[in-house]
Amino acid sequence: MQASVSFPKKPAQGGYTLVELAIAVAILAVLIVAGLSGVQNIMTSSKVNDQIKTVARLSSKVSATFATTSTSGITTANMAGLGGWDTSKVSSNGAVTSSFATSEFVATNPAAITDLPLNAGLIYTISKVPTGACADLATGISNVIYALKIQSAAATAAAQTSWLATSAIEVKAPGAAINNISLATACALSTSSVDFIIALKP
Repeated sequence: MQASVSFPKKPAQGGYTLVELAIAVAILAVLIVAGLSGVQNIMTSSKVNDQIKTVARLSSKVSATFATTSTSGITTANMAGLGGWDTSKVSSNGAVTSSFATSEFVATNPAAITDLPLNAGLIYTISKVPTGACADLATGISNVIYALKIQSAAATAAAQTSWLATSAIEVKAPGAAINNISLATACALSTSSVDFIIALKP
C-alpha cells in the first residue's frame, strides 16, 4: 500500500479585479467633478456678491455727487478719482476691473432716458459678465439702479455711450421692476458672457 503524499495548497492571491478597479475610478471621477462644480458655484456666488456691492457703491456715489450737478464730460477715470470704486479695482491709469476680472466703464447719458434728462446720469457698462452670474447679478442690483439692458458680450470691451441706440434687451425699464421673462431671454443670449448696460440716476 502506497502512502499518499499531500502538497500544501497555494494560498489564494488577494487583489482587485479589473472591473473593481474600473468601478472605483468611475466613482472617484464622479466625486471629483461634483466637487469642482460645487467650488465653481461658490466662487461665482462670491464674485456676484462682490459685484453687487460695487454697483451699490457706485450708485450711491453718483447720487451724492450729481444730485445737483451735471454729469457732462464724466469718464471712468474721473469717476474713479471721485471714489466711485474701491481702490483695489482701479489701476494706475484709471481703468476699472470688475469682480469677474473684466472691464467696467461709465459715460454720461448724451440723451434723455425717459425722465432722466441728458447729462444728468451715467451709463455704466460691466463687460463680459459670465452667463452663470447673469440672473443673480441682475436681481441683486435691481434696487440700486435706474434701468438695465443686457446684450451678448462685445468682442472689444468699451463704454456704451448711447442708451437708445443699443440693440440690447431691456431687462429693467427706467424706474420699473425687473422683467423676469426678458431677463431669462437676455441671460441666454450667450453660453459664455454678456454685457450689462446700466443707467444710474442720481
